[in-house]
Amino acid sequence: MMKLLVKTVKTPIITFEPNNATVQSLASVTAYAIQPNATLTPLFVLNLDSSVSARVFVSGTRLAGAVTLNKMDLTLGTSYVGDFQVSSLDNIFQMVLKMVVIPRLNAQLAKGYPLPTLGKMKLVNTQLLVLKDHLMIGTDVQFTG
Repeated sequence: MMKLLVKTVKTPIITFEPNNATVQSLASVTAYAIQPNATLTPLFVLNLDSSVSARVFVSGTRLAGAVTLNKMDLTLGTSYVGDFQVSSLDNIFQMVLKMVVIPRLNAQLAKGYPLPTLGKMKLVNTQLLVLKDHLMIGTDVQFTG
């Protein structure tokens, strides 16, 4: 059995451009072997440099979106079991991301998340624009009851 610890190395960088938000992150992935007595033995540390783009939009009364993988690079940071080629792991990670993780994430994001309502106020005709360095949300307010 193995355990993976994924943590960011730096604060992710989020940039907004017209109709697109991009998240760039540097992370480390530490692989541990789980011993029979439940202790963890480190095997290796991988450096992960990744970037995803997100399209965010309003659908009815819900905030929805979709993500696309721009890049993902794995490199060997430290190995406690000797040197090995990371390229095959990189290919597997990318395939799992593209075939499983991102489609599932996009299916959830497509359902959207409800926009907030305040008491008897309802947001209608809501529009979201991703512009350079910021998001702009415009809406009409309808009072009910």
